[in-house]
Amino acid sequence: MKFEMLQFSKRCWVAHIIAALVLGTIATVVNAGIQAAEPVQKDVTVAFWNIQWFPGGRPSARASAEKKQTTAVHSEMKKLNPDILGMEEVRNWDAAALAVQPLGGMKVDVCATFPPREGQNEPQEVAIASRFPALSAWVEEWKPVGPKTPPRGFAFAAYEPKPHQLLLVYCVHFKSNRGALAADVAIRQESTRQLLVHIDAMKRAYGGLGQLSWVIGGDFNTSLDDPRFGAETTLRTILKNDFAWVWQNVPVNSRMTLHGDQYYPAAAFDHIFYRGLTLRHAEVISTSRAASDHKPIVATFSLY
Repeated sequence: MKFEMLQFSKRCWVAHIIAALVLGTIATVVNAGIQAAEPVQKDVTVAFWNIQWFPGGRPSARASAEKKQTTAVHSEMKKLNPDILGMEEVRNWDAAALAVQPLGGMKVDVCATFPPREGQNEPQEVAIASRFPALSAWVEEWKPVGPKTPPRGFAFAAYEPKPHQLLLVYCVHFKSNRGALAADVAIRQESTRQLLVHIDAMKRAYGGLGQLSWVIGGDFNTSLDDPRFGAETTLRTILKNDFAWVWQNVPVNSRMTLHGDQYYPAAAFDHIFYRGLTLRHAEVISTSRAASDHKPIVATFSLY
């Protein structure tokens, strides 16, 4: 009897161990199933904003002007709520980080250190911030081409918002219209040429990692509507290279991004181009003149 009881106890002990192992396996499988069922990023919202010499609104700004503009920008920034934000005319990395403080989870991935140009004593930098981990991010100055050498350059960042789908983002700030029109146009067209060369190189570099999608945005300082730029090919060349334009079929009065003043009329100078994505919505965000002379632009895309 003792032997039988011992055998029975052994069998129970073994059964408990087997049950525990089975339950542990089931728990692991269930847990794995839960992990696999976690929501995958379906949409991505990208915004661009020329924040006008942030902080301060002008070169050599006083501390009071910096504080005033910072308060205005922080008040407006919450309207954007992007996953990725390209910024133009920030002074440096710290300024870019200050600009996005109101956006939870947003951090600066890259900020330029371009030298001052166009008769300026202080630089106007481009930067990209996001809520995604960046696979890589850097800036490049435009390559010299004599008199047509463009000022500044571009910021670039690569993200993987969903498995095996890469999103490659460019933030640009093309030549202003402060010089002779013909010279300004030639310089902007050169920027587009160099940008497309870089895009081809990135296609080769990242193509093996998954499906590629692209966003180019920022202040291009030109428009497809203004008769002054009727012969300019800066934007049309981008469209001819399989990029779509978020403002397609949007009335020009609904996409004015530059606040008009006594020096410059209102204009639609800020644009977003995309490839490999489906556009869901795009708009110009109404913001105060105290924040910037430009209004931010926002586009939401569906990821394939």
